[in-house]
Amino acid sequence: MIWHYLKVAVRQMWKYKSHQVISALCLAVGIICFSYMWMIIAAVNQAYELPDYERRVTLYMVKDNQVTRSLTGNEVLRLQENLLPMGVKNVSASSYPYDGEVEVIDSEGRMTPYLVSLAYVNAYNFAYLDKTVQGLTRELEPYDVVLSASFARKAFGRENPVGQSLRFGDEATSFKIVGVADDVRPGTKPVDCYFSMSLNPDVRLFSQVHVILPENLDYEAFRQHVEQWVWQSDDGQYTIQLRRISDGDMDRKLAQGLALLIASLILLSGMINFLKFVIQTFFNRQRELVLRKCMGSGLKGLYGLLASEVFLMMTLAFFLSLFLTEVVFALLKDRLPADFPILPIGEVYLIQCGVYVGILVVGLLAACFPMVRLKRSTLYAFLQSTRRKHTFRNWMIAVQLFISMFFLGGLIVINMLWDEVVFDGYLPLSRAEQSRVVVLPVNSRYMERNIGAVLDEVRRMPEVERVTYTNISSSITDFSLIDYPRRDGGKSFAVMQNGSPDYFAFFNIPMEGKLVSPDAGHQVYVSRRFKQLLDEEGYDGTVCLGDVDYQVAGVHEALFAEVEQKNYVGSVFFPSATAKIYYILVDEHTSVREFQERLLQLCRKFIPETLPVDIHLLPDDDETKAAIGMMQMALTALVVVSLLLVVLSIYSSISLDTQGRRKEVAIRKINGARPVNIFFLFAKVYLYIFAVTYVLACCLIYIVGIHIAGQFGSVRSWQWPVLLFVLITLLLAAVSGYKIWQVMRLNPAEVIKNNE
Repeated sequence: MIWHYLKVAVRQMWKYKSHQVISALCLAVGIICFSYMWMIIAAVNQAYELPDYERRVTLYMVKDNQVTRSLTGNEVLRLQENLLPMGVKNVSASSYPYDGEVEVIDSEGRMTPYLVSLAYVNAYNFAYLDKTVQGLTRELEPYDVVLSASFARKAFGRENPVGQSLRFGDEATSFKIVGVADDVRPGTKPVDCYFSMSLNPDVRLFSQVHVILPENLDYEAFRQHVEQWVWQSDDGQYTIQLRRISDGDMDRKLAQGLALLIASLILLSGMINFLKFVIQTFFNRQRELVLRKCMGSGLKGLYGLLASEVFLMMTLAFFLSLFLTEVVFALLKDRLPADFPILPIGEVYLIQCGVYVGILVVGLLAACFPMVRLKRSTLYAFLQSTRRKHTFRNWMIAVQLFISMFFLGGLIVINMLWDEVVFDGYLPLSRAEQSRVVVLPVNSRYMERNIGAVLDEVRRMPEVERVTYTNISSSITDFSLIDYPRRDGGKSFAVMQNGSPDYFAFFNIPMEGKLVSPDAGHQVYVSRRFKQLLDEEGYDGTVCLGDVDYQVAGVHEALFAEVEQKNYVGSVFFPSATAKIYYILVDEHTSVREFQERLLQLCRKFIPETLPVDIHLLPDDDETKAAIGMMQMALTALVVVSLLLVVLSIYSSISLDTQGRRKEVAIRKINGARPVNIFFLFAKVYLYIFAVTYVLACCLIYIVGIHIAGQFGSVRSWQWPVLLFVLITLLLAAVSGYKIWQVMRLNPAEVIKNNE
């Protein structure tokens, strides 16, 4: 019988093959979204799964309850001594990781450079993070270093690195490798090299430190005692404030729950669409149900028919999700940086299997409800009632429409918000010109020492039109500020850039003034907006920036990609002979990709293979914008899927309604019903659903938007509700209008004649 049920299910699915394939595809996308979010949340939570978690406390220095200050290595030791009488034996200190260049010296004396992520720590930091360190049995000396397991494998292969040496920065003394630590837990920034905090004991490196309280020490008593301390420093008096790590669990879990809920909306919408359609088509198979009932088939047999369709559909969606996962991982490997942590595909598959089992169980349980209704009434009464009552279906359509409106409205608000905050930057170069600008960052000492030879070769290339340089990228998150003391005693800030004065000509930025040499001192270019402020304050040809007076050499329109913000008065540009980023413009007849390959080969003549050479195009220079673009693409995909589910749901519902109520429409038309009456007969319930879900979705989008980005005008704008209303109205009209128009044109005589 099982084989029979499966064959009937396949035949039924083939009857509506287009609808079923699209539903399976949407279900697969829902499985992927939920699985990825579950995986990410699980990885983040691993960073908090530490022993004695409830007794872990963070300490940081505060002045006047406002200004925080980082601690030096000596201050960490002093703090540890002060805490010792209270039973706290150790303090964990770790600086924020940053990139640096090291040279690894192997057993044969060969030096190999690497670009690594490094941090300054004390030895207790490894025990605090529950890490095992092979070879480390004492406190770190100034010239000791501990490697991560992944970097040790990268630099030394299978050889034990303990006892070997490396050089770091401009240090003349070699650092001794004294241990190999476990890699960091997922969800935290990876670190390759751990240097001793005693290397620079007077540098403020540690924004906060951590301790584990003894079991017999009450947190409140500890906090009250420590916060009474007055910490005397060379720049004033500070107090120490405390925070339990577990105090942030509620906010973290709330954010994770919200993220998981949003990720599950597509899966929920896909489940609703499929189950609603399957159950409704099951109700409409009246003759088949009557015949099976008359031939002795019981509830078990009827349930087998419905359960077989659920099983086949869920299985098809599961295999589609596996296929799409392979495609997504291939795209991520091509688009993301090489060092970006990608989720292990094997674990993703396991989670997808778990999600498949879960939705299969839910689907099989949902298939029981029609059987319960069928058991409680006669078959005839059951079939008659199912023709008239679609309460469950309408509720499910409302949920799907609400989800679609939430995603679509959120996408509209996000696009408006980022247009307001990010993408309204000053871009005097056209898109075509930007795509011909190759960016060459000086990201290593080898590159810094050999950049002159590289540029000599580049300038001799016939396809190169212009070359310029700056010290700061044009990223929206990577910029520097300099203070400007106003005449009224207040202080404003301007965005700062420095580099070659031909920067303006390279980026087609209008500039009025003189070109000075890169090494000209106390010269500055100010933006037109900043110049207006200077004129209002009695500009006399000089401007004070950062307590230094500069001669204004010229006025430019704005920096490239500068976003005008109320927090800043404009921008300034300082001529400089040093360079961190070079920009190379090639002519329009040259293949930019081929030029990038030639430039990479040229750099590799001077730069070892172990060091990265990050050659990219100007549009890819801002990683933040690229990440935002990927987020918008992902959200757009979710919007398309959710809207597709709504289209399928409403179209199938109206199709089944019009098919099952043709005789009713014919009788109404015979009795004089006008087309508008026929229209409201089918569309009235969808108009009610649309009105209610639109109001609820707009309220939720507004509340979430105000909570996240209430300071921006895009959230309070009337444009996004109107645009959302128009888009959803057009969508519903296009979906339902055609089927309703078809049924309005029915010939009553043909319907009665065919006994429909």
